[in-house]
Formats: sequence, C-alpha cells, structure tokens
Amino acid sequence: MHRSNTLAAPSPLAIVLSIAIVLAGILAAATIQGCSSSGPFLADSAEKRDDIMRGIWVTRWDYRTAVDVEKAIDDAAATGFTDVYWQVRGQADAYYRSSLEPWGEDLFRDRPDATDPGFDPLAVAVARAKQRGVRLHAWINVYPLWKGKGQPKDSRHAFLRRPDWRLTDDHNQPQPQTDQYVVANPTDPTVQAHIAAVCRDIVSRYAIDGLHLDYVRFVNDGLPEGRIYPADSASITRFYEATGRRSLVSIEDKAAHAAWVRDEITTLVERIRRDSKRIRPRLELSAAVWRTPNLAKEAVLQDSEAWLREGTVDRVLPMIYTESNADYVRDLQLWLDTARGNPVTPGIGAYKHQATQTLEQIRLSEQADGYCLFAYATIFESANPFEKKDATSVAMREARRRALEAVQRVPVRN
Repeated sequence: MHRSNTLAAPSPLAIVLSIAIVLAGILAAATIQGCSSSGPFLADSAEKRDDIMRGIWVTRWDYRTAVDVEKAIDDAAATGFTDVYWQVRGQADAYYRSSLEPWGEDLFRDRPDATDPGFDPLAVAVARAKQRGVRLHAWINVYPLWKGKGQPKDSRHAFLRRPDWRLTDDHNQPQPQTDQYVVANPTDPTVQAHIAAVCRDIVSRYAIDGLHLDYVRFVNDGLPEGRIYPADSASITRFYEATGRRSLVSIEDKAAHAAWVRDEITTLVERIRRDSKRIRPRLELSAAVWRTPNLAKEAVLQDSEAWLREGTVDRVLPMIYTESNADYVRDLQLWLDTARGNPVTPGIGAYKHQATQTLEQIRLSEQADGYCLFAYATIFESANPFEKKDATSVAMREARRRALEAVQRVPVRN
C-alpha cells in the first residue's frame, strides 16, 4: 500500500478521532468518579473500516485457562481490533503443545505442582479468532532463555540443558543472571537451528495468520559494561572465519564484530521467512522493532529497515512507547520516511497513557499502516498478575476500553 508519508494532513479519521478524544476525556472522568454511561458514543450499527489494521498484543501473562483465552479474543473482536498478536513463547518455553520446549511456567501460577494445563492455548485462540473474524499472529520472543535469578523447574528447559547457548563475554564469563533476560547467543548455529525449528513447528501445526518476532535483536539489557559478547572461543573462531580478522582489540575490530552479529540475526530472520512461506505462503511475517531505524541497527544490531526494504519481513511494528506525542511523531516519521511504501504499524504504549493520549497517538498514526496497542491487560480485565486490581485501575481500564470501542467502530471514508 503506497501513501503519503506526511503526518500532518487532516482527514475524516482525524476529525472522528478528535471528537473521540474529547469524549474519552469525559468518559474517563465519569468512570473514575463512579458514574455510568448510558451507552456507546456512536451507534452500534456503525461499520468498521476494514483496511485499517487495529492490533493488540496479548502477553503470556494474560491467560491461564481456556476461558481466559476465549475472553481475550472476544474482547478484542468486540472492541474492534482486527489483529491479535498472541504470545506463545516467552523464554525458550511454549504456550502451546510442543515437543521441542517445555510448557511456560506462567500457565501454572494457580497450580504450582501442575505439569500440563489440560488444554492447548494456541489451538483455542486460533479457533476462537476464526469464529470472531480476527486475524491471529503467533508471537514469539526469539532470543530470551530465562529471566530472573532462579532456575526453570523443568529439566528439559534449554537454560538448563544447553548452558553453552548462553552469551559468554571476552573474559569467558557467562551473562550474569539479573532481573533481565538471559539470552541465547545469536551467532550459534545450533541456537539458530533450534529457533527455526520452533517456528516451523508452530507454522506447520496451527492455522495462524501471522508469525510475529519479538526480541529479535541483540538483547543487551543487563549486560556488564565494557565486556564484549559473544566472545567465547567458538564464537570468536566463527567471527575470524567470517571476517578475516585476527583480533578483537581495535575500534575497527569491534565494529566488525557488531556488524557480524547483526548479519547473523538477519540470517535467522531470513531462514524463518523461507521456512514459513514454504509452509504457508500467505502467512504474514512481522517483527517488533526498535523505535527508530538507526537505533535498531546500531544500538541493538537489528537491521530492521533493510528487512522491510528487502522483503525479509512483511511488516514492522516499531515500539514507540512514549508519553510524549512530539517524540511519537518524530520517531514514526523516521520510519515512514525509510519505509518506501512498505507496511509500518506503530506500537503504541497504551499502558503509559490516559485514554485521551492513546487516542491522540492513534490519530497521529493516520498515515501509517494501522497501529498496535501494548497491551491487552491495560485495557481489559485479565489473569495478568502485574496489573493492579484496585478500583482506580479497574476504572482506567474501562475508560480505555470504552474510548477505543467508540473509535474503532466508527465508519471512515477516504
């Protein structure tokens, strides 16, 4: 889809959203004060504009039962979302039936001794999405192995079974366990083969509409400063063979090392695309990417601008999670300027906003290819243990839901 890359031009959608922003403010105030609304802002018969992608991320923490899964899909459909990004892999684990990785432990928060949830969350989500006319994208965290200072319970988990997969620095020390993700070495061929196998398994067994890659970057959160990763002997040997260099000392050496890691990440994305399209030619491959093209490439070694330009992915979702509308416009414009007509769908951090600001950032996304909100539990009641359950928080979620429902049910004409 080719369109102007200028954010400022007004349109019917902008006018509708401007009205809705005012109404959302009124609704939020009324809801928090304990007042009720007599009905939706606009008529129930209003048609949705189907060519606008209205996405929402549903995390692995948001569901534990089949009822939770169906509720999440129903909530998304009823509120006018067209696409659900459904998390099925968090940290080398599975939120679907898998012979490759163990069940995700968050499914068992209410039953710590359980080893099987008794249902297949992804199968339920796919079936419900088909019933409700919503596109479902299986969302995987690519490189994370584990999070926190504890240990997985299941001995089959890769964190325990494959310690050689962990990032190791130039002092031969593995990445320390902190409150951040411990991640797999993106240059290890066996890591790449395993992740590719996980993706093939999902795409071949589930009738998903899309495969969504997250944490498909060099995850440097929590890495000690001044250390080089990956710098274990096997990785350094591969680096030397790939580049012809013989040291990792100079500025040029380190820049070449970063470029090599970046290329290895791209190699995996290309492999996933080839495999996925061979199985499901119409499947959409998308990636959650850093907030600007340059930061993505240089800070986290994610060459996502090239992925989009060269067709390695079908869509990028820049995570522009900010309370500043000016920053949001600036970062989105950088993506639109480099997209060359390819789909850019900004991720909006609804968890940071009042309903009015979320609607304003939706309005500011008008020249993009839709938008995607992070995340479900910020808008709907869920099993997510990290969302507050006090009356004010519940009221804010309801205000967001009502405001979004009104906007996403509005007919728009170009």
